[in-house]
Amino acid sequence: DRASRKRKAGTHGNVSGTKAETAAAESNTGTLPSPPLLIPLSRLWEIEAELICADEVDTELESGEPVAPAVPPTVPPARPPAVPPAAGPPAGPAAAEAQAPAQGPGDSRWHRAGAGLRAALRDGSARCRQRDFAAAAAKFSTALELCSKGFALEDPLKSSPDDISRLASWIESKLVICYLKLGQPGLALHHSHRSIIQNPSHFCNHLRQAACFRCLHRYSEAARSAMVAQCLYVLAEGAAPDTSDLLQLYWQAMTQEALSGEVSFSVLYTPFEKEDKADKIKEATKAFAEKHPDYVQHIFTDPHGIHLLPEKAESHPGQQYLLTLGFRNKEIGKTVEKFVTQNLPVFPGQKTTFSPSMEEEAETFWQNTGKRIMAAMAFIGSSKIKRGPCARAIEQFHHASLLSHLQRGEEQAQVMAQAMAELATAPYLQRISQEDDELLQSLMADAMDILAGKTGERVWTKIQKVALIEEFLREGEEHFLKTSRVQIPGMKNMNWTPRRQKYLRLENTNMFIPNPRSLATGPKKRRIVFAKS
Repeated sequence: DRASRKRKAGTHGNVSGTKAETAAAESNTGTLPSPPLLIPLSRLWEIEAELICADEVDTELESGEPVAPAVPPTVPPARPPAVPPAAGPPAGPAAAEAQAPAQGPGDSRWHRAGAGLRAALRDGSARCRQRDFAAAAAKFSTALELCSKGFALEDPLKSSPDDISRLASWIESKLVICYLKLGQPGLALHHSHRSIIQNPSHFCNHLRQAACFRCLHRYSEAARSAMVAQCLYVLAEGAAPDTSDLLQLYWQAMTQEALSGEVSFSVLYTPFEKEDKADKIKEATKAFAEKHPDYVQHIFTDPHGIHLLPEKAESHPGQQYLLTLGFRNKEIGKTVEKFVTQNLPVFPGQKTTFSPSMEEEAETFWQNTGKRIMAAMAFIGSSKIKRGPCARAIEQFHHASLLSHLQRGEEQAQVMAQAMAELATAPYLQRISQEDDELLQSLMADAMDILAGKTGERVWTKIQKVALIEEFLREGEEHFLKTSRVQIPGMKNMNWTPRRQKYLRLENTNMFIPNPRSLATGPKKRRIVFAKS
């Protein structure tokens, strides 16, 4: 069956778990704008072999001569990144303003690495060529430790944090490859997050992350990583068409995998240009109900942002889409819609933010509801680049909070590292306002504190409290609107209103409360008003 086939996709060198070749038959009719293309497994292997495993630095370290990279390693961000490198001292304002062109593996900076570090890197690369990946991982771990202790470059006074960060990122990327080859994708994923945090603009780092997610059968997240890799490659003006084609094929294959294995929701992409969005959403909802009658308990169309698909999956390259989702479970659908439409959503079952919920209740919520909500949110993110710069990271903070209630420290740390990688990449994908920039830096600091085990008041804690207050006000408003009519036995269509009372509107809500002055001077007796029949 489908679940057993997925369990067979184990290591980096085995892509038999991906059902790319049968996706066209298994995908729901009408989900994608055009029938999915057949993606041979050999092509997916090409991507992982050519773009993930190959690295010019191996040649450079062996020969001692700089090698020009075959692909553009970096892309200048839309604004200076707000995240300091994970290794070495944080970059100061001058470093951010300088905006020196990012340099990759073939840069001569690599020749300034310390002698001990270069020896460890050469040994690790040699072990990789001998396919002794366990020994190679040990050598690269030693190199990473030397790098973190200040032995990265021969002359630290002439080096910049950018040099140290990119060197550490490359070492992390080699550890990703080693652990994938050893069949340990969980450990590889941890190092892929760290590699992105230290060098978020290198598209190969995101593609390695996609490979880790694929091996863990987290196909929606693999699709998002592949999409980010493709966008960074395009922004870097990558000139190799074969590379772009491989990235898009990988993105498409992961999207098809995510759809073919999902049972709690289904989706429909609707081409969108400059039509009236409200009318287009109505058309999409109607079309979805006709094509997917089993997923109509709750239907909504993402009203914010435009979704993209790999060019190989669409009839017109560059086409933008609206995404409509339908759910078998109404409550799960409503919760996902809140996450998409509200700035500060609250997880259901997590309204005890001020006093943590019981572990058993959290476990029940996660198994019955939380997993499905996060799966839907991950799929939405697999085709949506432009959204709130911190939106995806905030979703992961929610996920990490729930994992902390479940006492799953290792999983929580993995999710927080992923949130840091998302925050580090955000400035390279879209322009960020000053307000969002401050929030990004605050959330990054919170994530680092959580990983370090520190306690205390954080920006994330304040966000949770404000979100909880807004949710209570919103629920109060809904309850008031539903119960404002007084029901007295034998008397129908009757409601009561205060006489000539003035009201104050609560900010950012549609809830009105009586003006205190009006309450002090107005009549205190209720007046019964009979509604017209």
